[in-house]
Amino acid sequence: MGALIVVVAVSVAVFYWAMEPLLQVLSDLMELSFLPWVLLALGIWLLAGNPARN
Repeated sequence: MGALIVVVAVSVAVFYWAMEPLLQVLSDLMELSFLPWVLLALGIWLLAGNPARN
């Protein structure tokens, strides 16, 4: 029974260690903190337009 507890605890620790970077990225994506930068880039791209052709 004690070995089972140790195995489960180690498994949870390894899973958390492996998933922590993914959790950081997903939390940043869910907060949409990048959205103003995307909108700024889109606005600059739209305002730049194509050069006039003769």
